[in-house]
Amino acid sequence: KMSTIIKHSHNYLSKEHSSYEIRTWLVIILCASSMIIEITCGVLFGSLALIADGIHMSTHAIAFFITASAYSFARRHADNPKYVFGTGKIGDLAAYTSAIILFGISLYIIYDGIYRFFYPEK
Repeated sequence: KMSTIIKHSHNYLSKEHSSYEIRTWLVIILCASSMIIEITCGVLFGSLALIADGIHMSTHAIAFFITASAYSFARRHADNPKYVFGTGKIGDLAAYTSAIILFGISLYIIYDGIYRFFYPEK
């Protein structure tokens, strides 16, 4: 029996992939810094708006972290033959995961707002 093995690349990442990855890590630093400042000031001054916006910024930081991790994983495994269709779908899975997390945190913010409306702090 004679079999022919055809070797080809499954690396479908763009040339700018590494640049996007670095930029995403920088945005994480910016979002995390804003988040820490807003939550700290919100707690110190009792501001639900600052706390909510700080939590909102945390969702961005988490989403960007998932994105940056997906970029890194896709880059590291771009030439891995185990990924028959390449690693491009990893970004799609990261986006889906980010959306689910954002939805969960949004529900918490809504719950906390309603709770504070009916049971205001004195």
